[in-house]
Amino acid sequence: MLCTIASVFQRRREAMGSRTYRTTDASASMYFRIAFLAVVAVFLGAACSRPDGQGAQGNDDVLIAAAADLRFALNDIVTLYLEETGIEVTVNYGSTGLMTQQIENGAPIDLFLAADLSFAQRLYEGGHSSGEPVPYALGYLALAVPEGGVLPNLADIRELSDPRYEVIAIANPSHAPYGTAAFRFLEGAGLLEELRPRLVYGENVLDTLRLVQTGSADLGLVAAAFLPNARDFHGVLLEPERYEPLLQTAVLTNGGANIEGGRQFLEFIMSPVGAEVLSRYLFGIPE
Repeated sequence: MLCTIASVFQRRREAMGSRTYRTTDASASMYFRIAFLAVVAVFLGAACSRPDGQGAQGNDDVLIAAAADLRFALNDIVTLYLEETGIEVTVNYGSTGLMTQQIENGAPIDLFLAADLSFAQRLYEGGHSSGEPVPYALGYLALAVPEGGVLPNLADIRELSDPRYEVIAIANPSHAPYGTAAFRFLEGAGLLEELRPRLVYGENVLDTLRLVQTGSADLGLVAAAFLPNARDFHGVLLEPERYEPLLQTAVLTNGGANIEGGRQFLEFIMSPVGAEVLSRYLFGIPE
């Protein structure tokens, strides 16, 4: 079912920002409210800025919400799509779970690229999509340490409990699929309860990486898609046999002004051109 994972990493790209988050149950609700208002402001700003009232996206431009693990791969795909079609694509990246709530509350987007199946299915079953979920990629986990840090020996997975990994970062499993996958990986390795006191949480998997990059965490379970873009950290792919890879899934939403444009962009993602980019960023391609 899985395609061959690319073995050659791309060169480093521009450095990511250093802002980090540590989530508590109390702060998650506030984060959602702020994030929702920010997303709506971005999308409504794009939709309402044209004097003819048709919105900045006009008849062509596409508004997308995408899981944070796509931050680098999708940027490349958006650039290629613009070069080929002349159509602008605006992307907001974040936690799949929080973006699902934003869509349910009316965020006006055309296409949602989720990090797993469950949230996309939730939108479909709740009547917030114009069609069934469509798998577009398989997401994998990686271990990451700050630059100069020592990675655990994967031949002995219990090295994750080494005292040098005093703080371990994962995405918040309450709304981030990569956090759920990290939980399940640790549980399957028999380490979850032992390591739970050391865990800190990023709002999404990109924020989790930033905890590692800034040295706020000694070890992180992040998206393998970040490895080709490694800067201020280094990492190693976790063998997919140790956990269930994420079936990343797309839905066309009902709230957008250009659903057909979203459909065409999704077709581009799933074309040989898009699949080649995803493979370079260590995504698998569903059959």
